[in-house]
Amino acid sequence: MNIGTITCSYYMLIYGYKKPDPFHWGAMCDKYRAEFGKDDFLKLARQIRDAGFDGIEIWEPTFSHKVYTINDARAIKKELDAIGLHHVVYCIGGWGGGDLDQIEPAYAFAKALGARVVTGCLSMNDQDALLQKMQAAGDQHDVRFAIENHPKPNFEDYRDIAKAIADYPRVGANLDTGIYHSQGYDVLEAEKLLRGRIYHCHLKDTIPGEEGCFPIGDGTAPLAELIRVFKDTGYDHMLSVEFEYDGDPTPGLHKSVGYINGVIKGLSL
Repeated sequence: MNIGTITCSYYMLIYGYKKPDPFHWGAMCDKYRAEFGKDDFLKLARQIRDAGFDGIEIWEPTFSHKVYTINDARAIKKELDAIGLHHVVYCIGGWGGGDLDQIEPAYAFAKALGARVVTGCLSMNDQDALLQKMQAAGDQHDVRFAIENHPKPNFEDYRDIAKAIADYPRVGANLDTGIYHSQGYDVLEAEKLLRGRIYHCHLKDTIPGEEGCFPIGDGTAPLAELIRVFKDTGYDHMLSVEFEYDGDPTPGLHKSVGYINGVIKGLSL
């Protein structure tokens, strides 16, 4: 297992960690693509490495295939290796029927970044066209896609994900533990059904009924148990800490990676 991060608080970095009112998700994404340059991205990558992570899940607007070239991606991969972030995943946010033309370019960019996996939520309404295109791009670039469980009309229920990916080996699941736990789904049952097809994990700790999420170990999601299952079953993809926090997430990230390493160390004794 590799430990990486895609912290939601870093989404607000461009606003000084203070969510604007009114807030518009698309406007924020556009602001990142227009204003958050390579140097800004590398500064963020160093912060992530300094917090104790050895991998990074690159959120598309912070270093985007819509802005940068394949050669830019290859150059950034070398920079990330030098920083000590040796494992990369590329997160496109989400795709619907209007995004079919984005799939192959995103996969090519991810490959140049050194990523084996692309992540994001997926519209259930457009699943047939999306899955076919994603399978073809996956075969072309030797890259997998991990569907993140998000509220409907996206794929939400792990049973729906299992059915959808059955005939598409290049497509699997991104187990978002915090969303499942907050919605009342059984995280361990989701892992059991999707086992062997989980290509990524958003390790997020939550408490049902409470806003946001908590440093790993401070919520009530069964994350120590999940890590044990992952180790016992040979899971070899990234654990990506996702920490939704109103402010600088760095202290919570330090605490999270310490907890995860403690669990892993305990399993080795």
